[in-house]
Amino acid sequence: MNFESKFILDKPHYSECFEQSNAIQPNPIKRHLKAIVLLCFGMFFYMVQIEGLSAHLGAFFFILAFVEVLSVIYAKSWWVTRQMWSKASGSEVAMTLNEQGIEIKSDFSDYLLKWQDIQSFTETEKGVILFPVSGGNSYISKTTISAEAWQFLKTKLG
Repeated sequence: MNFESKFILDKPHYSECFEQSNAIQPNPIKRHLKAIVLLCFGMFFYMVQIEGLSAHLGAFFFILAFVEVLSVIYAKSWWVTRQMWSKASGSEVAMTLNEQGIEIKSDFSDYLLKWQDIQSFTETEKGVILFPVSGGNSYISKTTISAEAWQFLKTKLG
């Protein structure tokens, strides 16, 4: 069996990739843990009262904590913007699902992910996240493939 589909790497696609990948991330407390630790360091240095150093060092850690909170709040906007600035943005991607694996071709990439190289996967509301043995992850949206291809993918993943 050979299933082919094409899609464009555009803002809605990138947004869906981020949202679905982020849905399996740790809870908000873990995402804000670094900011909480930085805030504690800032409070510690303000309380210690090292002459000429505490106020500046405390303020430095408070600012770092604030920046870290902003990075969590605006993570999606920043990630999608970075993807839109990439050279691959706006390009067409041809994806083929066959007995070998998942082949992805674009102007900037030619990649084959073999079925046996997929360590695990997580099905989300709008697609599936693949975790290859080599590390990282890949997201496949249900909107980019046919219903038959989706069933084939689910069968191959187990």
